Amino acid sequence: MRNWAKSRTRGRKLHSTGAKARAGRASKSRADLERQLKTCKQEIANARERLVEATKQQTATSEMLRIISDSPLQSVLDAVAEHAARLCDSNNAEIYRLDNNVLRLVASYGELPVHIQARGGFPANRDRVIGRAVCDRRSVHVHDLAAEDSEYPLGSSDAKRQGHRTTLGTPLLRERTPIGVILFRRWEVRPFSDNQIALLETFADQAAIAIENVRLLEAEKQRALALAHANRDLAQREAKVRRLVDANIIGIFIFDLEGRIVEANDAFLQMVGYNQEDFVAGSVRWADLTPPEWRDRDERAVTELKKTGTVQPYEREYFRKDGSRVPILIGSAAFDEQRGHGVAFVLDLTERKQAEAEARQSEQKYREMQTELAHANRVATMGQLAASIAHEVKQPVAAMVTNAQAGLSWLGAQPPNLEKAWQTFGYIVSDGMRARDVVDRIRDMIKKAQPRKQLLNINDAVREVIELVRGETMKNGISVHTFLAEGTPPLEGDRVQLQQVMLNLVMNAVEAMNATSEDARELLISTRQTERDVVLVEVRDTGPGLAPATLNQLFDAFYTTKPGGLGLGLSICRSIIEAHGGRLSAKANVPRGAIFEFSLPAAPDLAKQPAVVSAT
Repeated sequence: MRNWAKSRTRGRKLHSTGAKARAGRASKSRADLERQLKTCKQEIANARERLVEATKQQTATSEMLRIISDSPLQSVLDAVAEHAARLCDSNNAEIYRLDNNVLRLVASYGELPVHIQARGGFPANRDRVIGRAVCDRRSVHVHDLAAEDSEYPLGSSDAKRQGHRTTLGTPLLRERTPIGVILFRRWEVRPFSDNQIALLETFADQAAIAIENVRLLEAEKQRALALAHANRDLAQREAKVRRLVDANIIGIFIFDLEGRIVEANDAFLQMVGYNQEDFVAGSVRWADLTPPEWRDRDERAVTELKKTGTVQPYEREYFRKDGSRVPILIGSAAFDEQRGHGVAFVLDLTERKQAEAEARQSEQKYREMQTELAHANRVATMGQLAASIAHEVKQPVAAMVTNAQAGLSWLGAQPPNLEKAWQTFGYIVSDGMRARDVVDRIRDMIKKAQPRKQLLNINDAVREVIELVRGETMKNGISVHTFLAEGTPPLEGDRVQLQQVMLNLVMNAVEAMNATSEDARELLISTRQTERDVVLVEVRDTGPGLAPATLNQLFDAFYTTKPGGLGLGLSICRSIIEAHGGRLSAKANVPRGAIFEFSLPAAPDLAKQPAVVSAT
């Protein structure tokens, strides 16, 4: 019984020990389960957090892609900034674009104010977070930017002034090349988590691709728009050219540099006598239209077209189909940069050439009539001098007779006085030459001949005229004075015509002074060089002078102040002087009388040579 009780007691002890062991094992399993449960809950929470972040990223990316699909670049940039700020719980997000090593603000979202220099641009250096992110091509995370004076001197200064603290800069990379940066800022010191930074870097990569795609798309749209405008402008220009071609106002043909005429309008076809089929078939090339003497000019025109794209208008000729020639004015331009084709504009000059020929004929007839009129004027003037000329000739002839008689007397003496005879014969020769000079001057003045330009000395011409009128001035009691400047340059002109002008002016002065008292009749003829290569001739008289009202009409044809005058003398004089490149004018003399003066240019080839001294 005792043994049974002991055994039962020992049994109870063993049962209690087993129960305790089982309870201990149960407690340990529960703790493990609780730890495992806690771990599972943490993993579930992390998974949920990643799911939330992925959902946020997916939502932000989807929203960004939606905006990209139909938005301009600026709208995309604004959307990227907004979604980036919301994605990481940032007070502010700014996007900067890198351009020529300068970071310029292109989009901003959030509460923080924009830096005054942001849109102008910051240098992409290491003094700011955005510059450091670009230089290092990685994200730069600063927990408290205001406390980083030495590391980010300019960025820290900006943080203190604007009041933000935690800052994150994430570069926008395209094939590892930075194109910009996204800057995130928070008011307080609240660093971004690793998950947020990784999320923002992924978002930045997608944003860089999106921004670049939008930029390329926008650029392509601009190119397409520009191409559409260019095509429209080209179509408008082609329409204008076509209207010009079809209007047939001038001849137009399209050609290539190989010599083919691709197309020509009716005006050009009519000009050269061909039809459109001749050119389309290629049987006629523009070289076939060119006379031999114009082929070198054609080659220069082709070279000019290849070099500059245009050929300035020039005159030339084309062969017509019947072999005759047509004078033309032609200019051309290339169609494009390759300059393989061009368009030529051709103006028919036939009517103009005919008009020019008729004008030359009319001008020739006018010059012939003017020459006839000038000759008649000279003959009439010489008729007025007939008595004086007769006196001029009679004097040397009478002297010759007297000297001849004296010579005969010296030869008839016993013995003959040969010395006196020789001296007398010398006088006869001198008088004969004097009579010859008078006759030569008269003959030159009255003969009919075409104008002939030659070099002459104006002083010698003036002296010859004075000799012609010497008898007339002496008969009318006129005192003639001359002031002929030495060293005047030679003139190129017709000697007879210029002497006719001087003779006419002198005779007018003689006639004008017949109305004054004899003691006041003075005539002054002078020459001088007024300007470089210009000679002035003046004829001054002391007659009654000119009325101011007559000065404007004095040189008009058929206007005269003389009773019975024709009014042609001064008009002819002006035409002669102007034909020599000079000018004839009149003005009042002081204290009385009139001054007629004309200026003439020196001979062009000799103007710079030493002056010719007149013969004495």
